[in-house]
Amino acid sequence: MVTAPRVFHHSARAITALEFLDAVNSTCRVRSARPQPQAQLVSLAGKPQPQPVVLAVSGGVDSMALAFLCSSARKANYPVGDFRAVVIDHGLREGSAEEASKVCGVLETMGVSGRVVKAAWDEKIVGTKYVAGSPNELPNMETMARQVRYRALGRFCRGESITSLLAAHHEDDQYETVLMRLLSGHGYRGLQGMRAATDIPECYDLHGIYQSGAVDDRVSGITLKKALRRETQEQQMDKEPWHDDIYTGLYAGEASFGLGSDDPAPPPPAVDIEDGGVTIYRPLLHFSKDRLIATCVENGIPWFEDHTNADSTLTMRNAVRHMLRNHTLPVALQKPAVLQLSARCKARVVSEEAEADRVLNRAVLYAFDPNAGTLLVEMPTFTFPKLFSKSAFRRERRIEHYRCIAALVIRRLLSTVTPERDLTPVGGLDYLVSLMFPSLFQQRPPPPKPYVICSVHFVPQITPGKPVQWLITRAPYVTSIPRPAIDMPKLSPDQQKGRDLHSWRKSPGWGPWQMFDGRYWVRVSHRLPFGVRIAPFEKEHQKAFRAALKGEGEGEAEKLAALLKRYAPAKVRYTLPAVYVAGDWTALISEGRGEEMQLVGLPTLGVWLSGMDEWLMCEVRYRRVNGAPGLLRRNGAFPVLVQHETNKAPSVTGT
Repeated sequence: MVTAPRVFHHSARAITALEFLDAVNSTCRVRSARPQPQAQLVSLAGKPQPQPVVLAVSGGVDSMALAFLCSSARKANYPVGDFRAVVIDHGLREGSAEEASKVCGVLETMGVSGRVVKAAWDEKIVGTKYVAGSPNELPNMETMARQVRYRALGRFCRGESITSLLAAHHEDDQYETVLMRLLSGHGYRGLQGMRAATDIPECYDLHGIYQSGAVDDRVSGITLKKALRRETQEQQMDKEPWHDDIYTGLYAGEASFGLGSDDPAPPPPAVDIEDGGVTIYRPLLHFSKDRLIATCVENGIPWFEDHTNADSTLTMRNAVRHMLRNHTLPVALQKPAVLQLSARCKARVVSEEAEADRVLNRAVLYAFDPNAGTLLVEMPTFTFPKLFSKSAFRRERRIEHYRCIAALVIRRLLSTVTPERDLTPVGGLDYLVSLMFPSLFQQRPPPPKPYVICSVHFVPQITPGKPVQWLITRAPYVTSIPRPAIDMPKLSPDQQKGRDLHSWRKSPGWGPWQMFDGRYWVRVSHRLPFGVRIAPFEKEHQKAFRAALKGEGEGEAEKLAALLKRYAPAKVRYTLPAVYVAGDWTALISEGRGEEMQLVGLPTLGVWLSGMDEWLMCEVRYRRVNGAPGLLRRNGAFPVLVQHETNKAPSVTGT
């Protein structure tokens, strides 16, 4: 424990509560989280209640100063429900558990509740290598420690229904981060440094933490009151009990379209688009570490020093700190110059992103269909001021700028459809810019043709005499790469007891939300005595599925064909999530119709085999769309898409 620094800058002064509150309000405004439905019932008619906030505390001087300032803010009646500190014990050195317990003891004296959370080093994290053995032996120990730390923090926030997480990153941390990126050769977009407010990408596959957990009512069109009223009406319905026999229940012969009309291709049920999640706020980014030390010293707040931070061979950040302490860098690499560089880079990025938003909002046709994960857009053309018409140099500079904006527009569209986490950098989209914005290509532009990048298929829709429209879809799966899949084990006999028709629908026991193919959040509840799998709609199952839909329902298979042709043409349909039943299926159906894996439903299109709604429920949501506001606006009905006979690619026939 440390109570006074060895070297202290005497001109530094402590951060006042007013300064801290101004920083929170101006740069890291703590949002009013959307409560869970149980909490919303209490405050439907009242005003929103202040929400609690989680503090990430390590025990160092930075986080202890943050905890003290938050405690002072609460005493000043700042509208926050409660501050709850989380101390992550990485277990990387001896005595870490005892030190974490002492940190919580100090926090209690400040009126901040603290909890120690053990880091899960044995967790299999999506996109990273499985950690086995001693974490200290890993070559990327710093990166893995960040992964497990933020996942532990995110899980704690989700468990407490808290959406705001405060971190103690300060001005010196920002300087070190930008300097490391500068030394690593990052461009101006990477030199922005840490953001004052951001999501937690380390929790990419955890629902309720990363950009998920609260469906936007403006998108779904369903308010909480309407949802509660509809749920009450459904529970009060006196439904006729379904057949006990699984065979008759699953093969009564009527498809569960829920049409209610004679439309050969009725619109599928609306798929909600996710929103919400946990946000990290950094209110201390504009305060130096000297001022944080002064805050702790003047208020008698002890802190704990981690001796591993002095090992310059352990991490890249430690090496940079050693260099800054023991060497005098050129003026261009010193703190004021680097922070000014970061501010200029951030201003440039903000300006470019705003211009890209304006270009997207000017698109002639802009429609996104979350049911199939498809996007149709007709790109606008860039105009050149008359001032640049006679100056070749100015025109060339303007074209270069417009190409950058066009790449940002394409990247925004790409992020909407791609299943991948890491997108192609802006500089790697030049060829696609020349395809979609031929007027910005100084030489003869290439003819529009299909193009695949980041597992996204860009297909031109060419109509004589009209501008080219682009259908953007998830690219067909490659045979050499395993298909995405979510497997849910079958229920044990004990779990099946009492799960009759009336009881299981009242308390269905939903499974956890899981990410499918990087695009859809899916959860399933069922009472089947065999396993359930979420996997892509495979071509080899299409014929059997249509045959199962025929039964006694006239024209149901034809309606399925019309639905697929209209909303998921050509190979787009084979990227849709589908529900399969596997395992003991062959023992439960009639002889000659059994398969090891049986397709029973297409949830995003609302197509199910007869009776499945009494045995299985599946909810699907599209992940959050980070596009321009116009992305969720439809100009009339979504265009009818059919397969073009000449190039076998989808083409638009009407809007």
